[in-house]
Parts: sequence; structure tokens; C-alpha cells
Amino acid sequence: MSGRGHGPDAITRVGHTLSDKAEAAIRAQIVSGERPPGSRLNEVEIAAELDVSRGPVREAMQRLARDGLVRIESHRGAFVRSLDAGEVRALFEVRASLECQAAALAAERAGADEVTTLRALLANSRGEVERDLVPHYPERLDLHELIVRCSRNIALTRYLQLVNQELKLVRARSGFLSARAPEALHEHERIVEAIAVRDPDAAAAAMTIHMESALHSTLGLLHETPENDR
Repeated sequence: MSGRGHGPDAITRVGHTLSDKAEAAIRAQIVSGERPPGSRLNEVEIAAELDVSRGPVREAMQRLARDGLVRIESHRGAFVRSLDAGEVRALFEVRASLECQAAALAAERAGADEVTTLRALLANSRGEVERDLVPHYPERLDLHELIVRCSRNIALTRYLQLVNQELKLVRARSGFLSARAPEALHEHERIVEAIAVRDPDAAAAAMTIHMESALHSTLGLLHETPENDR
């Protein structure tokens, strides 16, 4: 075995395949903004960084391209995908449909303990936003993942994960809009209360308003940073 791979980015050789681990590592770098939209993904450099051969990295790139995070160009290589306004709108059309359905189903299917958890998450978010502890809505306290789980619909969960993953390409460019946090908090409160009183129509309506506002703020992120060179 070579002497490469002693740094923190080297991946361990236990559990899943090297392709799986390479994919997870590159995916995390992309959605966190460490590898920004439009940047080139150098296969040789990434293989050295992760201490693997180029084969697993190449396979990981193909998978990420299928998920919409990477763009592969003939004779040029792989690049982190950039989204334009039209693509963002199209993704939000899908996201809104799925999120509204998830909220309606959650109002019908969420258990009492899950409603309690939703309210607790909301209270924690309210405390952080009101005390200005975060520059944007605290992502770790986001309610959407739990609402989708409450829908008890595995297919819906899977497709929403794919859509939201692509939308993170926009968020990675410049972060969330700071002025959006109080608005998002209020919108989340309306969604949770509709779920708590078991009103599917109100939950879907509240989520529709939330998705419209989220689209507006996400499109704002596109205008805050210049387009990357293709």
C-alpha cells in the first residue's frame, strides 16, 4: 500500500465500497459549498486526496451526475453543476407538490409524540432566531425532514431528498438570506399548528405559502453571486 491517505480526508476501507465512500465524500463537499458550483472536479487530485484509485472516483462522479449534482463534459471533465433561474423554478414546482402532500399526510398520520417533537423543534428554532443566535434559519432544526417522515410515504421521502439535494447547489453559493429566518419561522408555525389540529387542507395551504416564499428567497440567492464560468 502506498504512503498516501494519512490526512483527514482519506477514507477508511471498511463497510461500503470505495465508490460509495468516494461518492459520499464528494457529495458532502458539494452540498456544503466546499466545492462551489461551476468548479472543476479533478479526478486525479480527488483520488489522491481520498487515497483511492481513479476508478472509484470516476464511478462516484457518474452517480453524482445522475443525481444532478455534477455535470460531465466530453473532453473537459467533471464540474459541480450550476443552476439557473429556470432550473430552480422547475425544481421548486416538484418540491412544492411533494412538500404540500407530505404536510397533508402528516396532518392525518403523525403520532402524538411526533407532533410534540415538531413543536419542540419549532420552540428551539424560535429561541435561536429571536435571540439572533444564527444569521439564517437554523438548518439543523429544520422541520421539513420530520414532516416528511410523518407522512409515512417512503417514495415521497426519497424523491424529496433528490430534489432538495439539487437545490442545495443554490444554497451553497451564498448561504441563506438572513432576513428570511423570521418569515420562515412564522410559516413553519402555521404548518405545525395545522398538522397538530389534524387539518390536511390547512397544512397543505400553509406549506404552499411557505414554498412560494422559499422560491422567492432562493431566486434571490442566484442574483447575489455572479454566474460561474462554464
